[in-house]
Amino acid sequence: MAKSELKIQDYLSFGYLYLLILGIVRDSMYYGFMGINIIRYSDVMDVMLSPIAYLSQEYIIFLVFLFATYWVAIQPSFHKKHREKKWYQRFFNVEKRDEKYKEPRLIPLELPVVALMIASLLLGTGLGRGIKTADRIASNELEMKDEITFMDDSSEKVYIIGQNTSFLFYVKEGEKETSVSPINGTIKRIKKNQK
Repeated sequence: MAKSELKIQDYLSFGYLYLLILGIVRDSMYYGFMGINIIRYSDVMDVMLSPIAYLSQEYIIFLVFLFATYWVAIQPSFHKKHREKKWYQRFFNVEKRDEKYKEPRLIPLELPVVALMIASLLLGTGLGRGIKTADRIASNELEMKDEITFMDDSSEKVYIIGQNTSFLFYVKEGEKETSVSPINGTIKRIKKNQK
């Protein structure tokens, strides 16, 4: 078995790239249900910051990502460091773990499971929220709880679907189509109701 040359920074880099790809797919699915090609409205910065945005806004995804990082990268060294301690021996079968971590692997056995778990969580939320929002738009069940003030000081009650650094995606009251407005030069203020 090949000795692992990957360090925690390598796992984090691969994890970030993986989250980046999943973020693009998730956004494409979510906005696609509303008839928006999000790639067309995104710049490089939106794509690069999407994993950080998910980790900071979605606490479950953040906790899963932390747990996955521990599980895949830190667990063998943690075992080696604490295997002689009584509290560790109470919680874990030391002999089984000794066998499991005897030879480091280039790609840990847990990595595919963790990758599938994170993909399911991200893509599932994108798919589920996209379908739910598209259905609510089609049946006119959206509560217009947000308010946009334009540069000409006119205001409009809307339901905000999302935004990136350059564009705001929303549905106007009584409409079944999504509107897209550039933020700079068009929108003066966005008031999002957090209820």
